[in-house]
Amino acid sequence: MFSSIKKNKWLQGTSCFVMGMVLVVSGAHNADAKTQKKEAVRSVSHETSNTSTGFMDLSVLPVVKGNVKQYLPTPYGNLGGLLLTDGTQVIFSTMFGEAIKTVVHPGQDITIRGLKARSLPLLQAFLVENPQGKILQEDSPEAGFSPVPVTGPDLFVQGKVGQLLYNLQGQVMGVVMKDGTVVYIRPFDVSKLGFSLQPGTALCVRGMGSVTAMGKALQARSIGQSEDHMIELLQVNAPPFGAPAGSPAYDYIPQ
Repeated sequence: MFSSIKKNKWLQGTSCFVMGMVLVVSGAHNADAKTQKKEAVRSVSHETSNTSTGFMDLSVLPVVKGNVKQYLPTPYGNLGGLLLTDGTQVIFSTMFGEAIKTVVHPGQDITIRGLKARSLPLLQAFLVENPQGKILQEDSPEAGFSPVPVTGPDLFVQGKVGQLLYNLQGQVMGVVMKDGTVVYIRPFDVSKLGFSLQPGTALCVRGMGSVTAMGKALQARSIGQSEDHMIELLQVNAPPFGAPAGSPAYDYIPQ
């Protein structure tokens, strides 16, 4: 009986020892795993910081260097492009424009990687570098903006066309006036004007827009070559005709 008790105590001691070793090994394994995870995170973070200019390799795109003449703001106060002194129109998404306007300013020499139009002075930018070596890379490739109603009083501009603006389909989508004002005209409205838009053309435009530190921009609502001969352009996003909101007839649903 004594030997049996002694044997049981020995087995219990052995079990405790084995369990202790398992816990030690398990703890060491977990600590090693945590260390490896931290190392991996540090490695990823370090890699990310070294590739802050973007995920895609844009080195295959052509390089264009030029001097910024002016910003090309949208009617909504965003930055949708740049105009270089050689007449090249640089276009990008307004999300990219939010970053660009903080590091690129008129009068600066910049380097751009992007897609060049075959025959038009148009460049879709995917990477922009300023003189200080600050590099910004486009994350969302869409460029341009969708016309939506703008609230506020109409702006008016009168003068001569400096140069034409194009969209990514190569269609005329507006002009830059000689005074730097940016006028946007929907491409399907350009053919309705009754006159040709060319540099030097006299133009009067009224429409909703904005005036910011980047300049003046408006979406044409009425346009002509003189204030006495202006045509109204259809407002695609105008509210539908009907009873005003809040009136009894507004809630009436025809049967």
